[in-house]
Amino acid sequence: MPESNTASARRPALTGRPLSDRDVARVDGEPRLRGARCLDCDTRVFPAPAVCPSCNGERMAELALSDTGTLYACSTVHIAPPMWETPYTIGYVDLPEGVRVFGKVEHGPALVPDTPVRVCLEPVDDDPQAPGWRYWFAAA
Repeated sequence: MPESNTASARRPALTGRPLSDRDVARVDGEPRLRGARCLDCDTRVFPAPAVCPSCNGERMAELALSDTGTLYACSTVHIAPPMWETPYTIGYVDLPEGVRVFGKVEHGPALVPDTPVRVCLEPVDDDPQAPGWRYWFAAA
């Protein structure tokens, strides 16, 4: 099969749709994922919704999430749409605040459940009118 022009439009394996500034908090000047905690039932979630997914309460408080966690589960993707470079790894990470976050995981030789990981955040300047962020997880 001939090489298509989509190869030049592929995204690197550790990128995806950027988060907005409202999804990132600053703790001691460092960026952190921003989740929310329901003031009615104490459910904690990321990203922060306007309404609690557990009790439909509207009293949500900002929750800056930790920059470390524990890998709950992961899988390496070998077949994906043409715009994505494969293989890449995705997974769920449990953070100390009780939030389980889904995202890309930097591939490493020892990715197994209970591996300590860190949350990596970087600014994205794809759209100067709406600054964004990308996040992924890497072994701690």
